[in-house]
Amino acid sequence: MPRKKHLILIHGRSTKPAEEEKRKLVTTALKHGLDRVDKTGGLSRRLRPNDVKFTFVYYGDIANQKMLEKNPKLKKKLIATDPKHGTPCEPVEQYLEPLQELFAVTSQTKAAYKRFLKEERDLRGLDNLASMVSWVANLTGLSDNLIKAATADMGAYLMERKVGSAVRERLAGPLKKALLANEDVCLVAHSMGCIVSYDVLWKLSQMSEYRDIQQCGNKVSDWITLGNPLGEPGVRKNLYDAREHDDGKYPRDIVKRWLNIPARDDFVSHDNTIEDDFREMGRDGYDYVDSIKDHPEVYTFWNTDKGTNPHKFYGYLDNKSVAGKIARWMRR
Repeated sequence: MPRKKHLILIHGRSTKPAEEEKRKLVTTALKHGLDRVDKTGGLSRRLRPNDVKFTFVYYGDIANQKMLEKNPKLKKKLIATDPKHGTPCEPVEQYLEPLQELFAVTSQTKAAYKRFLKEERDLRGLDNLASMVSWVANLTGLSDNLIKAATADMGAYLMERKVGSAVRERLAGPLKKALLANEDVCLVAHSMGCIVSYDVLWKLSQMSEYRDIQQCGNKVSDWITLGNPLGEPGVRKNLYDAREHDDGKYPRDIVKRWLNIPARDDFVSHDNTIEDDFREMGRDGYDYVDSIKDHPEVYTFWNTDKGTNPHKFYGYLDNKSVAGKIARWMRR
């Protein structure tokens, strides 16, 4: 009898709308991406509890609070209230029109992307800034301080144990349950969610209190990382296993296939390869994972009145190549 399929998505950093609104936006983008792969709509209709179970992991309430503490001016942006958590959040209305414009894009080729940049306000210069900050940080050893100052939510996650623990538990709970239930899991992580996923996978596979997970024999079938900052030395030095000896490094025997998909001009994952940084996990090292692969760059088309943003989660999910990899897992 085939195992139950379970798709788990975790979002990235920065301010967020309320949990339920964010879940709807992510689900809508994902379904539209799947409809690009299957014009009949058959794939997107499979996202229901009795077929492909879908779990959206949200920690935006924690991120919004930490960023607001760091920058009180965000009160002008976080003007709504999340009814589930009682915390300040973004109004969802600002995302609705850009989402429809994203869906209206019919071609996702390199040529279409060049036309898109000519027609819209191009914010790809942020990539140069990110590259410069990363280079200077790695050269001078100031990565911790720069991460803390530039990204309040990511800085709090990496530097504050209590915050990190609260965020990790949002993913660890449903992932533990799915693995123990012998479900066929596809974990899709975006941006900071890639860091959270890595740390959770490490804990579940290495810490003795999760021996039940380690002994059950089930693994995450596919781990797909999007807009992934794990290639950055400043990030890697703050991962959960950064100070472990060789026998304690890396998530171990808990993932079958790791696929990393970067977008052209993504200013968060401008070091967009992970095969070279984590090759020891695979066949060339400890054999902790069946495969680690970097997918060729894809083109994303998110745009608002503030300009283009190639890093946006919705742009990734609506990309035919990204949706195609999720579809492949659904059909397998």
